[in-house]
Formats: sequence, structure tokens, C-alpha cells
Amino acid sequence: MTIGIAAASMRSALAIALVAVLIGATFALAAFLSTGPISFSPLLIAIAGYNVGLLDLVVALYFFERQRMA
Repeated sequence: MTIGIAAASMRSALAIALVAVLIGATFALAAFLSTGPISFSPLLIAIAGYNVGLLDLVVALYFFERQRMA
């Protein structure tokens, strides 16, 4: 979740997309180098945490903007 907040706080679509690609690339490299069976649950948890972090920051920004308008 923290990586999603950090990537979204840069407010750059390139940074957000690059982090998403790096999550998948890191998992692919680890799966390639692994000698045992591969479980996809850590990848799904990382993707879910990243998306929750992005959504969390968007909701927080909306909340603070709304408070400023009031």
C-alpha cells in the first residue's frame, strides 16, 4: 500500500505506470529464478496493495480539497 501512495504522490502517470510494471517484472524475474513451484498469491497481494494505496491517496486528496472548499 505504501508504494501506491508514494507513486501517486509524485503525480506523474509515468511513475505510476513504471511502478506497476516493476512489480510485475520483479515477480517474473523471481519466478524465473525460482527452482520450486510458483505461487501467484504474493503477486496478487502486491497488486491489490498498490491499487489500494493509489485509491487511498485519491480519496484523501478529494477529502482535503472538499474541506478546503467548505
